[in-house]
Amino acid sequence: MSGLKLSSGRRSNIYSESKYTNWSEYDPFDLEISTLPDRLRSELKIEIGSVLIPIYVRNLHSEFIHPVSPEDVKKILSKVSSKLLNSLEGIYLLGGTSKQLKASKKHFQYGCYQSGRIYLYAFPRWMLVEYWGTLPKPTTVKEYESMGAKWKQDESGGWWLEFDRLSLRRFYLFDVLLHELGHHTDKRVWSRDNKSAERYAEWFARDCTRLIRMDSNEKMF
Repeated sequence: MSGLKLSSGRRSNIYSESKYTNWSEYDPFDLEISTLPDRLRSELKIEIGSVLIPIYVRNLHSEFIHPVSPEDVKKILSKVSSKLLNSLEGIYLLGGTSKQLKASKKHFQYGCYQSGRIYLYAFPRWMLVEYWGTLPKPTTVKEYESMGAKWKQDESGGWWLEFDRLSLRRFYLFDVLLHELGHHTDKRVWSRDNKSAERYAEWFARDCTRLIRMDSNEKMF
């Protein structure tokens, strides 16, 4: 089985510290955002109701992949109320860096929300097959499986989490993009304590996912 075998999984569950996107310390993930050019050409502009949202796509580092495309983002956002998108200035599909690749061995950040902008980090190729050591609690297993990811046990008794492109796309659209949109819609996001803000974003993502899947028969959902 391919993939990097670590001593143990870094995340206690799907909504772990790597999802605490508004309050992270300055690190390689923040650095990529801070070094973005002031002027970027958008790859696509989403028009939903009276809201126009540009999507920016950065060139990929060779060891990363873009889990979602601008068209994927458009498809998801077109299924939520345009009122939830007011004041959203842009969505950025970032490209990954060598420093992020090194940092991801201990900690990986999927997305970030900063003052009207949603950033989705590129995904390291090595994390498509990741060693966790022990199987997490049942609710965590089900969260990943609901996106299509698979848990597999090896001969030594250790557990691997495997994504394919479809399950990774679902994970980023429903669990990352909608989570960050939840922060955007939260009027108290900057006054809440970290855990409360994360709980709100988690609830928002779960509720939106449920409504979108109820309203769609497309395979990607």
